[in-house]
Amino acid sequence: MLSVSPVGEIQTPTALIQTIYEVAVDPDAFDRLVALWGDYLQETIAPAPMLDHSSPAQISLEVSSHLMRSFEILDRLGRTDIEKTDAPGPQISPPEIVVTREGKILSCSHRAKITLLAQIDDSLFGLDMTPESRQRLQIDLAARGEPESSAVYVFFDRTDGHPLPMALEAHQEGQFLLRGLHGAWSEVHDRMLRQMFGLTDAETRLARELLTGVGLKDIAEATGRSIDTLRTQLKAIRRKTYTANQQQLVRIMTGLEALVRDRPEMAQTCPSEHGVLHLRDGRRLAYRCFGPEDGKPCLFIHNMLSGPATLVPIVPFLQTLGLRLICPLRPGFGDSDLDQVCLADPAQAPTRFAEDAVHLLDHLGLGRVVCVGYMSGAVYAFRLAQCSPGRIAAVFTVSGAVPMSQFAQILSMNTRQKIVAMTARFAPGMLPPILRAGIAQIDAGGIDAFIDALHPEESADRAQARSPQHREFLHEGYRQAVTQGHFGFVIDSHHVVRDWSDVCVLGGQPVRMMHGSDDPAVSATSAARFAKDHGFGYREFPKCGQLVLFARTEEILTELAALADAVLPANQG
Repeated sequence: MLSVSPVGEIQTPTALIQTIYEVAVDPDAFDRLVALWGDYLQETIAPAPMLDHSSPAQISLEVSSHLMRSFEILDRLGRTDIEKTDAPGPQISPPEIVVTREGKILSCSHRAKITLLAQIDDSLFGLDMTPESRQRLQIDLAARGEPESSAVYVFFDRTDGHPLPMALEAHQEGQFLLRGLHGAWSEVHDRMLRQMFGLTDAETRLARELLTGVGLKDIAEATGRSIDTLRTQLKAIRRKTYTANQQQLVRIMTGLEALVRDRPEMAQTCPSEHGVLHLRDGRRLAYRCFGPEDGKPCLFIHNMLSGPATLVPIVPFLQTLGLRLICPLRPGFGDSDLDQVCLADPAQAPTRFAEDAVHLLDHLGLGRVVCVGYMSGAVYAFRLAQCSPGRIAAVFTVSGAVPMSQFAQILSMNTRQKIVAMTARFAPGMLPPILRAGIAQIDAGGIDAFIDALHPEESADRAQARSPQHREFLHEGYRQAVTQGHFGFVIDSHHVVRDWSDVCVLGGQPVRMMHGSDDPAVSATSAARFAKDHGFGYREFPKCGQLVLFARTEEILTELAALADAVLPANQG
């Protein structure tokens, strides 16, 4: 608890001081540090309804000195080696389990441990699977012949309850390998369903949604489609695929994954490339491109906790929709050199990046593009459109930041984001040590705790953040973002807690905003008001949070494709 002296001066809590130094040697203490710092900070600020009238926090010299000393300690200790991730993104490794004929688990991959709770020396038959799969596995393992290559056994992912189909193959003498087939569903699978069974686009979409294990009622509520329409489509799917129930349909669809795996020439994966542009002042700007070379070009501007690696799960949709995403890593993130001018004066960052982005477009031979601002990247997207109306045909934001003019906008955030936002706005000098301690937690392998604090149990984003597929790429995006430390975060934080309405005055380009109804950082109320005040298009997705891009990928990218088709020349792409 904080105490107040007779003259009204806030006394320094002992627990906060202890934790400041503890986090320097034990990164797991970061969560406790943030909580104690948040309590202290809220006692020291005197907020006014309008942020411009609020006073800075009166941080005691003792607390600020301790924080800066901890910062120095962390800097002297250095960072553990972290992988550079602006190379092509990782592929999701399927769960794998090696078993004996009796079903004893001899080895299991990390993902099998997470998704199936598999453990060495346990029995395979103790894992969660359908009764029919358990019966067939017992028979097939005991048989002396080679397992059938077309056999599919349906297990269940213990993190979200979704079906996780696996195939059996011979491994070593007397041993067998069970390998997961449930990867990222792509246009390849959609095309095969349409070609092999004559499914319509709407029926294919429903078949894909059923693969996740959800029911028709949940799909209807989540997408706004009529339950009667879905029932009619399901009847058509079962008739065309000769299946009597959802379990048989799952086996058909996962069998397609095995076919794609066995015949890689059918995959036709969406191409990507990466490179580095040397700017005029000698800085390097790393970038990645996803999607077909002739796709409609969209410049994707990432936020402060992600990079291009985070986008890999959405890549399969780009081929279908004819979109090409150009994803520069902003200065200070990943392998893009820090812009020292912006470090000294963060207010210049959006304008400086706008100049860098135009150089990148020139380098790639691109004319007009749609600019996509993701979360805090929205600030940079608007400034780029304002500076270069001849190059930016439209602005499209996803979970985008909005100008902060009222203290209530900060109070509406979830706990972790609120504390960081209050620090950035009222005690910016203390932001580097707080952020540096968070990066130490990530470096030390505490990235799951870091993610869980941003997306707590009650949040709309929890399911996406806990999904093994998305979590792997969230990990990669976070690691990519912190490659150079806290500098990019400090620069971004300067803007997202201020009123940057002046950069929203554009040259007539259309603006379209995509937002989750339960976004924990920028409330839907705040986003909708911003859109209405400026005459921007706005679409809100119910029961979605800040990770709406991954929860409603197809719908959001379809909106982006429609905007690109409307504003870009027919021959561009």
